[in-house]
Amino acid sequence: MPGNSTPIFGRIGKIGIAQLASAVTGADLTNAGLIFTADATNGSIVNEVRVKYLPGTSTVATVFRVWLNNGSALATTTNNTLVSEFSIPIITTTQVAATPDYLIPLSRGGIVLPPSWRVYATIGTYSTGTFLVSAYGGDY
Repeated sequence: MPGNSTPIFGRIGKIGIAQLASAVTGADLTNAGLIFTADATNGSIVNEVRVKYLPGTSTVATVFRVWLNNGSALATTTNNTLVSEFSIPIITTTQVAATPDYLIPLSRGGIVLPPSWRVYATIGTYSTGTFLVSAYGGDY
């Protein structure tokens, strides 16, 4: 039987959000920020993840990570896989200058998630400031 040759599009847009300040230093995602949950029946697609800073707060240098979870226990590290990571420098926010946008485009136009899979975000260092994380995609 041939594979699907017809492009598939999301039936409804979906945005997930989280705020991060606590460090997660391993693959146990118990304290991670949930940023996206796939549709329980048909799955979903996540096209990009965006990171900003909460205005009026400053951050420490850290690493930002995006994880996939198969819908099972977060503390079981074999249920989680690291998708992307990058370093974020110290940022001092101000009311007269913009802070950078960090955009994580996901491979091949997006990651197709099986039903009930989840996307989590973590930072590697405790921060006195807050990272605002959003994920953009859609449900099938």
